[in-house]
Amino acid sequence: MFNVFEAMKSHDEEEPQCYRVEIIEVIEDECKVQPPSLSVERVIVDSIDEQEAEWNREIEIFLQQLE
Repeated sequence: MFNVFEAMKSHDEEEPQCYRVEIIEVIEDECKVQPPSLSVERVIVDSIDEQEAEWNREIEIFLQQLE
């Protein structure tokens, strides 16, 4: 296993530098592997369905008023 702190100690004698660990790509890859939670997805879909149903009711009311 790579130890970041040990690697930093061995280079302390040289000119000072700023060290950082790049984990953004690792996290990004991990997020792509994990599918979204079904419960969250279901909540979003249900809320969209409810909104569309309300819009359809409003459209029906407006169409009746036009007749």
